[in-house]
Amino acid sequence: MKKQKLFAGLGLGHSKVELMVLYALTATATIVLMDLHWLLALSVAPGVMLATMFATLAVVQVLWMLVVGMERLGTAVGLRKSPLT
Repeated sequence: MKKQKLFAGLGLGHSKVELMVLYALTATATIVLMDLHWLLALSVAPGVMLATMFATLAVVQVLWMLVVGMERLGTAVGLRKSPLT
Protein backbone atom coordinates (compact mmCIF):
# COMPACT_ATOMS: atom_id res chain seq x y z
CA MET A 1 0.00 0.00 0.00
CA LYS A 2 1.27 3.47 -0.83
CA LYS A 3 2.19 5.78 1.98
CA GLN A 4 0.61 9.23 1.84
CA LYS A 5 2.84 12.19 1.13
CA LEU A 6 2.46 14.97 3.66
CA PHE A 7 3.67 18.51 3.22
CA ALA A 8 3.02 19.61 6.80
CA GLY A 9 4.30 17.78 9.81
CA LEU A 10 1.87 16.19 12.19
CA GLY A 11 1.66 16.62 15.92
CA LEU A 12 1.43 19.43 18.42
CA GLY A 13 5.19 19.88 18.65
CA HIS A 14 5.37 21.32 15.16
CA SER A 15 2.42 23.64 15.84
CA LYS A 16 3.99 24.89 19.06
CA VAL A 17 7.16 25.83 17.24
CA GLU A 18 5.19 27.69 14.57
CA LEU A 19 3.18 29.55 17.21
CA MET A 20 6.33 30.53 19.09
CA VAL A 21 7.92 31.85 15.90
CA LEU A 22 4.74 33.76 15.04
CA TYR A 23 4.63 35.18 18.57
CA ALA A 24 8.27 36.29 18.37
CA LEU A 25 7.74 37.91 14.96
CA THR A 26 4.57 39.65 16.15
CA ALA A 27 6.29 40.92 19.29
CA THR A 28 9.21 42.20 17.22
CA ALA A 29 6.88 43.93 14.77
CA THR A 30 4.94 45.42 17.68
CA ILE A 31 8.16 46.79 19.18
CA VAL A 32 9.30 48.28 15.88
CA LEU A 33 6.02 49.52 14.39
CA MET A 34 4.18 50.63 17.54
CA ASP A 35 7.33 51.82 19.31
CA LEU A 36 6.44 50.02 22.54
CA HIS A 37 8.68 48.89 25.35
CA TRP A 38 9.65 45.24 24.88
CA LEU A 39 7.84 44.09 28.04
CA LEU A 40 4.61 45.80 27.01
CA ALA A 41 4.98 44.47 23.46
CA LEU A 42 5.22 40.89 24.78
CA SER A 43 1.86 41.31 26.50
CA VAL A 44 0.19 43.07 23.54
CA ALA A 45 1.43 40.59 20.91
CA PRO A 46 -1.31 37.93 21.47
CA GLY A 47 -4.00 40.58 20.98
CA VAL A 48 -2.32 41.75 17.80
CA MET A 49 -2.16 38.14 16.59
CA LEU A 50 -5.90 37.66 17.25
CA ALA A 51 -6.79 40.97 15.59
CA THR A 52 -4.74 40.02 12.52
CA MET A 53 -6.41 36.61 12.37
CA PHE A 54 -9.92 38.09 12.56
CA ALA A 55 -9.06 40.75 9.97
CA THR A 56 -7.82 38.04 7.62
CA LEU A 57 -10.99 36.01 8.19
CA ALA A 58 -13.13 39.07 7.44
CA VAL A 59 -11.26 39.85 4.21
CA VAL A 60 -11.59 36.24 3.02
CA GLN A 61 -15.32 36.25 3.83
CA VAL A 62 -15.86 39.51 1.92
CA LEU A 63 -13.94 38.19 -1.08
CA TRP A 64 -15.97 34.95 -1.04
CA MET A 65 -19.25 36.89 -0.89
CA LEU A 66 -18.04 38.97 -3.84
CA VAL A 67 -17.30 35.81 -5.85
CA VAL A 68 -20.70 34.32 -5.02
CA GLY A 69 -22.41 37.60 -5.91
CA MET A 70 -20.64 37.76 -9.28
CA GLU A 71 -21.60 34.14 -9.92
CA ARG A 72 -25.26 34.85 -9.14
CA LEU A 73 -25.21 37.96 -11.30
CA GLY A 74 -23.74 35.96 -14.17
CA THR A 75 -26.40 33.28 -13.73
CA ALA A 76 -29.15 35.92 -13.67
CA VAL A 77 -27.92 37.42 -16.93
CA GLY A 78 -27.52 33.96 -18.44
CA LEU A 79 -23.80 33.93 -19.07
CA ARG A 80 -23.02 30.30 -18.20
CA LYS A 81 -23.27 27.62 -15.56
CA SER A 82 -20.93 28.25 -12.67
CA PRO A 83 -18.24 25.74 -11.65
CA LEU A 84 -18.84 26.76 -8.00
CA THR A 85 -22.04 24.72 -7.70
